[in-house]
Amino acid sequence: MVPAADILNHVADHNANLEYSPNCLRMVATQPIPKGHEIFNTYGQMANWQLIHMYGFAEPYPDNTDDTADIQMVTVREAALQGAKDEAERLQLCERWDYLCKLEMVGEEGAFVIGREEVLTEEELTTTLKVLCMSAEEFRELKEQDGWGDKREEDSLTITNIPRLKESWRQLLRNSVLLTLQAYATDLKAEQDLLGNKDIYSKLSWREQQALQVRYGQKMILHQLLELTG
Repeated sequence: MVPAADILNHVADHNANLEYSPNCLRMVATQPIPKGHEIFNTYGQMANWQLIHMYGFAEPYPDNTDDTADIQMVTVREAALQGAKDEAERLQLCERWDYLCKLEMVGEEGAFVIGREEVLTEEELTTTLKVLCMSAEEFRELKEQDGWGDKREEDSLTITNIPRLKESWRQLLRNSVLLTLQAYATDLKAEQDLLGNKDIYSKLSWREQQALQVRYGQKMILHQLLELTG
């Protein structure tokens, strides 16, 4: 559709982008580009799984600064239920999950999205951790009151603030990450060994190489969470 733009490759750290006007499209440099260097466009802030789904390629780690990893919402529920001491506590957690569903903070098919530098679903994940980890008395008060009140700074769920979260929040998040990592067929060490062996890596098909890059980027984000919650 736009031949001049379509010939340019994408990287997260791009050096040019399209500017739109009523009469034309212009490809404009966003930083100095030395003679002989490639001009890179941006297809948008896209994680590797999105790039491979839409365009058939992924950026090798750590080039894609927009990469993300998902933690399925039901995985957090499962982690909370596994930590319950008895059936009564499990029933309380199920009630809280139903409450979160009514708030439209969680869903059976949803996922919490974690980036390398930010939590893209901060409100949903913060609310979920808060509700699942609060005391029975706090939950009763929450249902009775209208709204959440002022958000406290210590409850802010940014990447840099994760080590300062309440211990119960960090533990639930950590257990959720561990369950997510268990869903992969291989661990991070196996991926690192494969990426580090040029002979074996070169024998993989293009599809296998790109899939490896997607998995590795996701696992690196999840392991960063393990470090922050440890």
